[in-house]
Amino acid sequence: MAGKSKQHKQTDKALVRRLAPPLAFLLALCLLVICCYDAGYSALPPTEKRYAAAKADIANLKLDDKKGNLREPWEKLATEFRAIYDTDPAWPNRPAALFRAAESLEELAKRSFAKADARKAIECYESLALRHADSRLADDALFRAARMRAAWLKDDKGALALLTRIKSQYPKGDMLPEALALEKALKASASGRTAPEARQVAAADRKEAVEDQPAAPEKSSSPQVSVQPAVSPAVPEGQLLPRYRAAKARMEALRADKVKSCWRQPWEELQTEFQRIYESRKDWAVAPGALFRSAASQEALADCSHLPSDYRRALELYLALTREFPKSALADDALLCAARIQGTRLGKTGEGLALLDEILADYPRGDMAAEARTLRAQWSGTLAAAGGADSGSRAAERHETPEVQVLSWDSLNKNSVEIVLEMSGPTRYSTRLVKARKGAPARLYLDLENAAVVSDVRKGVTVRGSLLQAVRVRDRKEGGASLQFDFREVRRFDARIEDDPCRIVLSVAAGKTPLPRKAGAAAAFAAGEEDTPAPRASKTGIRSRQVSDMASQLGLTVHTVFIDAGHGGRDPGTSHNKVLERLVTLDVAMTLGRLLEANGLEVVYSRTRDTAVSLSERTRRANAARADLFVSVHVNASEDPRVSGVETYYLDLASNPQAARVAALENAGSDRRLGDMQNMLADVMLNARVEESRRLAGDIQRLSMFRLKRREFTVRNNGVKAAPFHVLLGAQMPAVLVELGYCTNPAEARNLADPKYRHALAEGLAEGILAYKDRLLKRQTAQNSLTPNGPGAM
Repeated sequence: MAGKSKQHKQTDKALVRRLAPPLAFLLALCLLVICCYDAGYSALPPTEKRYAAAKADIANLKLDDKKGNLREPWEKLATEFRAIYDTDPAWPNRPAALFRAAESLEELAKRSFAKADARKAIECYESLALRHADSRLADDALFRAARMRAAWLKDDKGALALLTRIKSQYPKGDMLPEALALEKALKASASGRTAPEARQVAAADRKEAVEDQPAAPEKSSSPQVSVQPAVSPAVPEGQLLPRYRAAKARMEALRADKVKSCWRQPWEELQTEFQRIYESRKDWAVAPGALFRSAASQEALADCSHLPSDYRRALELYLALTREFPKSALADDALLCAARIQGTRLGKTGEGLALLDEILADYPRGDMAAEARTLRAQWSGTLAAAGGADSGSRAAERHETPEVQVLSWDSLNKNSVEIVLEMSGPTRYSTRLVKARKGAPARLYLDLENAAVVSDVRKGVTVRGSLLQAVRVRDRKEGGASLQFDFREVRRFDARIEDDPCRIVLSVAAGKTPLPRKAGAAAAFAAGEEDTPAPRASKTGIRSRQVSDMASQLGLTVHTVFIDAGHGGRDPGTSHNKVLERLVTLDVAMTLGRLLEANGLEVVYSRTRDTAVSLSERTRRANAARADLFVSVHVNASEDPRVSGVETYYLDLASNPQAARVAALENAGSDRRLGDMQNMLADVMLNARVEESRRLAGDIQRLSMFRLKRREFTVRNNGVKAAPFHVLLGAQMPAVLVELGYCTNPAEARNLADPKYRHALAEGLAEGILAYKDRLLKRQTAQNSLTPNGPGAM
């Protein structure tokens, strides 16, 4: 038995020896497979591949209209690029990753309008320039940081310091021309940047092609471009075609965007970009197309603003194309566009006909010839003679005819009222008064010899709680229109015309209440039925200079706007038809603030959440912030559900101003603001502030109505009014209160519940504030480059 056991043991040992090598091989093979699988599963992609994927995400996100406007994707991209930068210190292209992180934050700021996001982008750009001063992206980062400091933080001093670094550290860099141009713009606006200047800074040319290559110790010098105030830096030849195609795509996208298509800034950017491409190489095959699109962008801007100066600029660009490229296929297109602007926008039918004749003479076989013949027939009246009254001819006449675009009134007290008719152009007019009789009110007729009246005003209006009772409009047999104003009583009235903007102003008083005397006014006592001829409209207009024009005389401007969202928290405000005032006002106020910040203004809010704030606390905060304007937003209500409309109020506690006190002051170069002068002018500030509040209310009401009309919302214009609102009492700056509409009116409640309507309201409020600011600076100095008065202030 012992022998057998020993034999079995020897057999087992031999078997183990034979199986050991293959088992060891299988075990090693398994371990190798496990190690390889685990490494392949858990390892991150190579840094270069990871960077390329994130870079592609930026391009895709810019093209995605839905995701591109969300916050999260841009934050994730910035985090990813920063992680790429931090993960691989040996990667030679680290500066590009940091630059892309800053670029993602900048794109986020453009969509969120948040200063906090802009600050993060600036810090990232400046960090790149500090850590990688020898990178070819360092000067790009410095320029972008400078541009954002100026446009977002209004830190001109900090921006100029960064531009100085570019000049000293990178004198041969490709960002030097743009840095010099931006430096000139900032120095020129040192006394107070206007809204257009802020937009120009924000829209400064972005370098499209970022070279994602390893950092090099020396940067190749680029051709130096002479920088002049009105000349843009040339585009490198290699970038001409990509930038032209990108600008075309932006133009098509902008036309399709219902919100931004009537903003001034995007069209200004496109017009500048196309013109820069055209000027960079005029012998290039696409140069005529770039110039044509530059003119088309300017015309689209003018269609939003309706300003003659914008149309004239578009006209100049179209005609420049026909002069420089007479053999281009676009030459006849440019002539036709120029003819339309002359005939239908500027009211110069004769010049328009001359351009149409030029098309028919020089391009008789062109694709615009047939349309030119049709348009010429409409304007000359030949179609009307052949087949009756032609609708196209009448439409052309309507475009030439001045229009009453906005009618507003201001009840100064129970026995006086001021009525303002905003005109598209000057017109002849006359006034006549019919005294009150038994059963009939006093009536003042304003006969316009050659003017039309827009449909909104033509509907007429019935007024309550004012000396003015009703307004009616009718056509005159001899042409033009007649406006009938009914009053409770009329003792005296006057009429005057102004041109900044063009408007007719009627002042009416009853009882013993005197009229405020205005230089050049055509005044009359209500002695009986008589025709009182009024002065002709002139280009110079009639302008009085008095203490109420405080802001322009002291050279003040607007930097900070205090926005007050009415009610909040435990104070819900009015609530009808599922509209809650505290929520509507907060939404409009926050949107308004973002729009103003995007246009270079500082904004302070009374509340940014649904919290309660007392009336006295709101004005205390505005005064503590040394705000220059106070705008309070509310929703209205009425016992009568038929009542509707938007109206703007200002606080009128004024007595007669002491006009001689500051009439001689001229301080165009002062950097003082509207909130700085309280102690210095305590004895006249009250009246001055009331008058400036009234001007601000007028601009806000006018531009809000214009914007709502452009967005195709039918809204009643209730005009500008004065009332003792408590929230305005303590404000030490011009202050207004805007009633966005009546939630008790079912149709208007549906509008207030519509985000598009609220956004359009915010746009109108912002445009009114910017128009008021630009008007102040336009009076301040002739050197200011301003957006002209009109609806295109955005």
